[in-house]
Amino acid sequence: MQTPSSRLNKSTRLSEQKQLFTFFVQDMLFGLDVEHVLMLDQNIDKIQPVPVEEQGFCGVIKFQGIVVPVLDFAHRLNIRSGLDVKKDLVTELKSQLQSHQQWVETLADAIRHGDAFHLDLETSECASSLWLRHFDTRDETLNELVRALADPHHQLHEAGVMALRQAQGQDPNHMASLFRQQASQPLQKIKNLISRGCEQLQSDMRQVLLFVTEDGKTPRYALLIDEINDVISYDASNFQSSASGALAQFRKIADVLAGVYTHDTQTDCLYFDVNKLADNPAMQAAQA
Repeated sequence: MQTPSSRLNKSTRLSEQKQLFTFFVQDMLFGLDVEHVLMLDQNIDKIQPVPVEEQGFCGVIKFQGIVVPVLDFAHRLNIRSGLDVKKDLVTELKSQLQSHQQWVETLADAIRHGDAFHLDLETSECASSLWLRHFDTRDETLNELVRALADPHHQLHEAGVMALRQAQGQDPNHMASLFRQQASQPLQKIKNLISRGCEQLQSDMRQVLLFVTEDGKTPRYALLIDEINDVISYDASNFQSSASGALAQFRKIADVLAGVYTHDTQTDCLYFDVNKLADNPAMQAAQA
């Protein structure tokens, strides 16, 4: 039988709030106790390389005369960082433009020489259509730019279909030039949108140093992170430990994460252990 005191203690535990400083790695939300956050800094150029081979280890930085090891948080967890994703997207967007510029040249040459055209002709056949349909990011401006590619992309393929139909029995050089002229406008729209998308991504390629502390005064290490979110309060009762349940089956999670805070109306937060993230001989050697 529960005493009033035990019922009060249980009620207090269930109503306890955990304040987490949170940040995103791609679409995953990570967090640590706010009392472990010492400072945020954008002076990543001050990171000095050190000949230490350790996963995610970037070098060291000085904080008020103290040498502090720096970890790339995502690479420490062996996952792609937001910066990695943005760089890959820039490459992908440029590749989309280049492939369609080449598509126009190849189709024009096929018309001019009367050759068969072996690339994807219809919009629905083009691999870019599938990529455009499934593209999604939390950056709504970039989402809008990529979605806007669909119309000129369709117009470009329609111009190609029409050019091949009209080329039969016509002067091939004239028809090839006419197709180039018809394709130039949608191709220019694609080029402009992709240029704006790349500019949007490159302007957002900023990383931040998060100095982690245990005593509230001295930095233990600094984390290189991509996208700061907010301080979020979670009920202590909504914590699921990585040492038990389904999470316990994944050693990589247990090696770094203490567990997960879940809530019906809030984003689930992967709560990491500041000690697990850095306890190893190589890190100690770097700091020494």
